[in-house]
Amino acid sequence: MSVQNDTFILSKQGWLPVVLTTTFFLFFTMTGLHLFQFLVGALLIAFLVLFRNPERNASLGEPSSIISSVDGVVLGIEEMLINEQMMKKITLLNGLWNVSMLRAPFDGVMERCRIRHGVSLALHHPLSETLNEKAVLSFKSTGGDEIFMEHLSDRSCFGIAIGANEGQKMKEGARYGFLARGRTILYLPNDVTLKVHPGSDVRAGESVIGRFNA
Repeated sequence: MSVQNDTFILSKQGWLPVVLTTTFFLFFTMTGLHLFQFLVGALLIAFLVLFRNPERNASLGEPSSIISSVDGVVLGIEEMLINEQMMKKITLLNGLWNVSMLRAPFDGVMERCRIRHGVSLALHHPLSETLNEKAVLSFKSTGGDEIFMEHLSDRSCFGIAIGANEGQKMKEGARYGFLARGRTILYLPNDVTLKVHPGSDVRAGESVIGRFNA
């Protein structure tokens, strides 16, 4: 089952941790080891929250909209020159207790996907940009507009998972991956009209980041 079709109440990355902790919880319950039962029960609740996979209403009927791919908060917005082209750079941070599923920003195609496997340093560490696990993607809308995206992992026991393939068509809000905790950067065309500001809370598959200009 691909990530984008993963509509179970838990993401598939959480099946093994939840099954294992549930097994140990039942064992400690039956054997009367209440301290271990409490500790494993707390861990089970944490896993259920971390790997929750809610449905989201992503059908806006607006082909020009760019929907957030992650849950989290907007850290910053700036303009920068990339390959001799001015672009808007949107930095978002998703925490450990945000929903971890990644979702397509619009109807279109995942044009490119590159994953660099690495370590899991804190984002403020000077080597995190170089050594942490990172996914670089690009999406092209049905109207021909293209955006670029980077997911960089923060301290976590769970890596970045991308379940879609290059060239794969995706519907707005379709699940394409998993990021337990980390930073996401969007690079948008400079003429995009933004609908967020630093400090804005966003929800994957629902919050409008901006709109392409016709």
